[in-house]
Amino acid sequence: MFYFSSEALAEALCHLSAERGIAVRVLTSIDMDTTANRPMLERLKDHGVEVYVVSPEGSGRLHHKCAVVDGKVVLTGAANWSEAAEESNYEDVLALYSPDLAAKYLDHFDIIQTSGKRLEGPPPSKVSRRFSRRLPAPPRNLPGTPAMADRVRAYFTPARQTILGDLIPLLKTAQTVDIGMYLLTDRDLLDTLAQIATNATVRLVVDSVAVSGRGLGELQVLWDAGVQVASFHKDRASMHLKAVVIDDRHVWTGSANWTPTALDGNLEDVLWLDSPALADLYSQNLSDIIAESRSFETKALDLSAADDSRVDPDFCINLPATGPRTNFTDLGRIPFPAFEGTGKVAYLPDEELQPALRRLFQTARQSIFIGMYVFSEQKRTAPFTEEVIRDLEAAARRGVYVYMVLYTPPGTADRLDEHHSNRAERLRRAGIDVRLALPTVPLHMKTVVVDLSKVIVGSHNWSEGALSGKRVYESSALIILDAQEPKLADFILSRRTISDMRSRDLWRQEITTLRHLTQSRGSARTDLLEQLEDME
Repeated sequence: MFYFSSEALAEALCHLSAERGIAVRVLTSIDMDTTANRPMLERLKDHGVEVYVVSPEGSGRLHHKCAVVDGKVVLTGAANWSEAAEESNYEDVLALYSPDLAAKYLDHFDIIQTSGKRLEGPPPSKVSRRFSRRLPAPPRNLPGTPAMADRVRAYFTPARQTILGDLIPLLKTAQTVDIGMYLLTDRDLLDTLAQIATNATVRLVVDSVAVSGRGLGELQVLWDAGVQVASFHKDRASMHLKAVVIDDRHVWTGSANWTPTALDGNLEDVLWLDSPALADLYSQNLSDIIAESRSFETKALDLSAADDSRVDPDFCINLPATGPRTNFTDLGRIPFPAFEGTGKVAYLPDEELQPALRRLFQTARQSIFIGMYVFSEQKRTAPFTEEVIRDLEAAARRGVYVYMVLYTPPGTADRLDEHHSNRAERLRRAGIDVRLALPTVPLHMKTVVVDLSKVIVGSHNWSEGALSGKRVYESSALIILDAQEPKLADFILSRRTISDMRSRDLWRQEITTLRHLTQSRGSARTDLLEQLEDME
């Protein structure tokens, strides 16, 4: 088991070992042998469970999520034994009733145990000594959906050639392919999917992490080839499947993502099941996930030239002009030299931050400059945040120039990607010059400058928790300078931002282009730069 944090399953194993005298062995990853996770392992050990921490050769990990019960039943799939897997993620767990298959898994366990170390270590912590007076018996026969399989084949990685030798021929002759894959970066499989998409119907849903890293470029290639790509975005939940359905008959699943690390380095299991009934269950589940996901169209690279129909004039009233980007190579950090000033400093504890901000905004006469890492939205009424927004809007109405630059995450998995875009849309309509920082350089400022002489700087973001003073323990300082200092404005204005703020559609396009460019390498990056230069 790669990751083990489920209280219910820990209690069940402890009960089996300590109360019923059943032999229990746990093989787990080196990732579990940490200060935070070790109490769970020590707790199992203290109840008689044999615990082995496995560290494969090289940089690979034990990434299994499987168990064998009584030498007859194999439990396997994508789900770690964690609360997130049980309660919020999209996962799969198969209970396979096959003594022959169970014997193969047990042989594999015996082999990988040789690369592990039995847990001994120092005396267990108090947390791991929490014995129940009478450990409860585990729940019996939790409901599932039965399905028969005509054939099951198991693979244990590293086994790239064997797995791809069976999988790729099936893909190349397929008419329909449904895929739910947490991560997809393996070049052989990517090329195969792009190739078959011209003749087959291929649907792919990935987790949001796959569109926030270097996988973005690979997904663009699949999208361009005709693959129906979607990404799952949900707060504190993941699309964690590693499942494929081919021609409504063949199901491939297990613990392995379609990545070189999974196929070449990790200890993983992959299953091939010949079962129309199981294929139907998986396809329906994938359809349900896709219905909750976003089409890759919103993240796909669009190099078509901007036209007037995509410009929103309501954003540009009394604001400095913006336009399409012409420089795609100079996107790095801008140094800014230190400077000195004289004035008075007051400490702002949590509860005094929002009142101080409001006083400054309500009395501003000339300008307000803001650089902010987090300006989050709330799913409920947020009075403290809303009061600050109304003060900024009122300042803009009475002629104060309000400029705000907001952090842009490197990928769409971060909720601030949507939150800050929503903030920019609202505030620009109110006459506030909001700019989104480049996704290529992290912007971690929490700085406010009013009339070039009053500064709030510190650790407070603009979240409801921070502005209410009730849910954080942070601090900021209010600095009142003896004279105006234009360098304060120069500093915030010099932070590189998205060039085209004429409409949400246009700035989202530029952000997407920059993300693709940042995550491209080698010839792919060169080709993309040439296309961008041809647009100028």
